[in-house]
Amino acid sequence: MTSSETSLGNDATDDMNQKEPQEYRQDNNDSLMRVVTQYTEYSVSHANEEDIERLERERDEEMAKERQEPVRSGFLSKRYAQQRKKFFKQYAVIIVVLWVFILSVFSIYWGAMYQRGSRLVNLKILLVVEDGASVDNNDYPVSQALLQVAESPAVKPLLGWTRHNYTDEDWVVNEVWKQKYWGAIYVTSNNVSQQLVQALQNGQDLNTSTLVYGYYETARDLNGMSAYVEPGLLKFAAAFTDIMQQEVYPRLLSQLSAEQFASLQNTTTLSRTPDVTLTDGIPVSDYTVMAPLQVGLIYIIIVTFFQVMWFQRVNQEAAETLKPRSYIIYRIVIAQANFLLISLGYSCVNAAFQIKLNNAWKGGFGVHWMISYLTMSAVGGANENIALICFAVLPPLMGFWLVFFVVCNISATFAPVEVCPEFYRFAYAMPIKNSYELMKVLLFDTYRGHLGRNFGILVAWIALNNILLPFCLFFFSWHMKRKLTKAAKR
Repeated sequence: MTSSETSLGNDATDDMNQKEPQEYRQDNNDSLMRVVTQYTEYSVSHANEEDIERLERERDEEMAKERQEPVRSGFLSKRYAQQRKKFFKQYAVIIVVLWVFILSVFSIYWGAMYQRGSRLVNLKILLVVEDGASVDNNDYPVSQALLQVAESPAVKPLLGWTRHNYTDEDWVVNEVWKQKYWGAIYVTSNNVSQQLVQALQNGQDLNTSTLVYGYYETARDLNGMSAYVEPGLLKFAAAFTDIMQQEVYPRLLSQLSAEQFASLQNTTTLSRTPDVTLTDGIPVSDYTVMAPLQVGLIYIIIVTFFQVMWFQRVNQEAAETLKPRSYIIYRIVIAQANFLLISLGYSCVNAAFQIKLNNAWKGGFGVHWMISYLTMSAVGGANENIALICFAVLPPLMGFWLVFFVVCNISATFAPVEVCPEFYRFAYAMPIKNSYELMKVLLFDTYRGHLGRNFGILVAWIALNNILLPFCLFFFSWHMKRKLTKAAKR
């Protein structure tokens, strides 16, 4: 390295030391603490830019004088052979790195969707039938038909049909609301088969649509319900109607006398076979909510990543005047203040588009703000810590981290985890998944039994990020000091 390069490194160190008061240096002999305020993201990325440009000009002038010929040449020229070989070597390494990144990180997202159809049975559906009913017992024709549909090859793999003996409707609905089941198909009484047989025998009208009900809640998972649960329930209902028309009714009618059959001619019992009446307990009609529930959560990760870059100069000015310990505390506090104010803007966007925020709690705007703040703090703190490490080691890694973090958070969030491979159970510990569950409670007033876990995981991420931030600041400053010192000694 030339003498000008050595002086460049020494000047960079001297400039930073001159910014530190003499009295302050005497009171703080711990070099590791000092480098926290000497080597910040901004100072490292903007240090001595004018000197670097001047050095490059001097090098070009010296090389031009020595060779007495133009420095630049064509890409395919012999003079560029050595540089061309170096270029292709570096190019190959970069392409391989990108390939490895794509194959590994993108595979996480693709893997969450791999063979989901084979795991639909993990979405449990409560199937309530009459006591004593079975596939072979003709004494309970309605329940018998329900069990036959659940065991049929066309319907069985669609969802996880879980049989249960008769229980009252309130219990069934409550089990689905508590998210123990994704839905339910149930008989409305323990003698629906008897009601149907007697109506046929006596020539009476019977509202057959009240014999079997179905229940689900779209708000539990908008994508999962529309893509997997609701289609499965509709196919079940259609298959049940077919069995009643093609097998059960012909068998029951064949057992009637001519007089009994004649008395049925003008009744709805004969003209309308039993079917499944489906009810959506918590429907979603305003699909504007898809923005804060899905893409909005992804934007939260991205925004918190870029706020780190925007505050580099502000943090640098603070580092020039604060003691190291005060600077570390400042970084922790200012980060939380940033997340609090940015999340306020995010909540204002949702309120501006008239998304109802008061379905679960009065003052829903404030609750939405706090959920957004906790989410931003959880993902933003992780982004800041990793950005410090990546910037010190290899800056392009920051982009890799952002994509990786987004993929890990969303791969098993916007679809039921049950239909993903078991590997994706890690989603339950990710901040975006827990924020997604909290947002659904806020927007649709769904089951609140998991609020403690969801809030707890977000708070745990925030606490961990704040604990790790000082260590990441130390690592960044120590690593950059060592890197600049080595460059100055060359």
